[in-house]
Amino acid sequence: MPTPGEVPWDIVEHTAAKHDIYQRYLERWFPILLTGKEKWYPSVTYAEGFAGPGIYKTGERGSPVIALQAFIDKVPPTKGASRFLFIDDDPRCVALLREQLAPVIEKTTRTEETMPVEVVEGTCESQLEKQLTVMDAWGKPIFAMLDSWGNAPIPYQLLRRLAGNVSSEVMITFLPQHFVRFVTKLGDSADDVFGGDRRWREVAKLPDGPSKYRHLLDCYRQALSQAGFQYLLGFELVPRTGQSLYLLFGTNHPLGVKKMKDTLWEVDKSFGIGFRDPRDDQDETLFELSEPQVAPLGRLLLPTIIKAGESGCRVNDLVDFTLFETAFRKEHIIPTISMLRDQGKIETDRPGRIVYGTFVRVPQP
Repeated sequence: MPTPGEVPWDIVEHTAAKHDIYQRYLERWFPILLTGKEKWYPSVTYAEGFAGPGIYKTGERGSPVIALQAFIDKVPPTKGASRFLFIDDDPRCVALLREQLAPVIEKTTRTEETMPVEVVEGTCESQLEKQLTVMDAWGKPIFAMLDSWGNAPIPYQLLRRLAGNVSSEVMITFLPQHFVRFVTKLGDSADDVFGGDRRWREVAKLPDGPSKYRHLLDCYRQALSQAGFQYLLGFELVPRTGQSLYLLFGTNHPLGVKKMKDTLWEVDKSFGIGFRDPRDDQDETLFELSEPQVAPLGRLLLPTIIKAGESGCRVNDLVDFTLFETAFRKEHIIPTISMLRDQGKIETDRPGRIVYGTFVRVPQP
C-alpha cells in the first residue's frame, strides 16, 4: 500500500540508529564476500522490498543510498560486482529514489555491468523474487533488507528461498504495534506469515503489549528458523520517546552473526538509542550511553547453568548460546559470570580469576 501522507517523511530516532547499523554492517559484508581471502564470489546482490524514497524530510540519506555508497566506498572498482534492486509500491517514492540514486551512480567509476541498479514499482510480494530472477541473482549471495515495519506481509516462500540461497542473509524490521495490528487484522491468512504455525494466534489472549510483542517475535523467530536460517539475531531499538523497533537478522554463517553483533555494539551512541534483547522478560536496556549492562545475559545464562546440574559446566560451554541465542558477544560472558558469582547465584570450582576453562554451577546445599 502506498505511503499515507507526504513523501519524504521525517526521520525518527531509531531509524537513524538502524541506518547506522546498516551502513556499518554493509561496509563489512561487501568486502568479505567480494574480496575475502578465504572465499569470495564474483558478484552479490543487495535488495530491498520496501525501499522508500531514499531521503528523509530533513535531508538524511535513506537505506538504498547508504547501501550503494557502502559498496562504492569499500570495494575497489576492479574487485567484483554487485546488483542493486529497490522495490516500492508508491510511485512518489520510486520517482524520488531514482533522483537520489542518480548522482551517486554518476560520480562512481563503476560500470553498469559491475553495478547494475534497478528501481521497480510494485510490492515486495509480487516483485522481489521475480526481479531477483530477472537480474540473475539466484545462486550468488543476496542481502535482502525487508523493512516493512510490519505493515505488509513478507512472503514465507521468499524467506525459504533466500535461506536456501548461497551465503544469503535477511534483515527484517517491524514496529511492534503495527505488527500486532497487522497479524490480528489478517486473521487466518496470517498463518502463512509464520510458516503455517498457528501459535501466533495466542497473542489475542495475552494481557499486555510487551507480552504480545515477545510472543509474536518468538513465533516469527521460529518461522525464520523453519525457513532455513540457522542463525538468528534479534534485538530491540529503544528510543528516548515513542515506540520500540525490532530487528531480526537471519544468516547461515556464524561469521555473519559475529559481524552483525560487532556492528550493533559499535553503533554511534549519540543517537540516544538503547538496545534490548527482546527475550529478556525484565526489559532491561543492554546499553544506552555508558557501559553495557550484563544483567540480562545473566538471566539468560542462568537456566543453562542450572540445567547442567551438580557437575556444572565450563564457562566455555556457554559461548555458543551467548553468540547464537542472545544479543551479547563472547567478551560479555566472563563479566556476567563474575556478576552472578558476586550475587551468590552461582559458584566456581576455584576462587579468584574466572577464565573460559572455569567450571560453574549453582550453589549446592
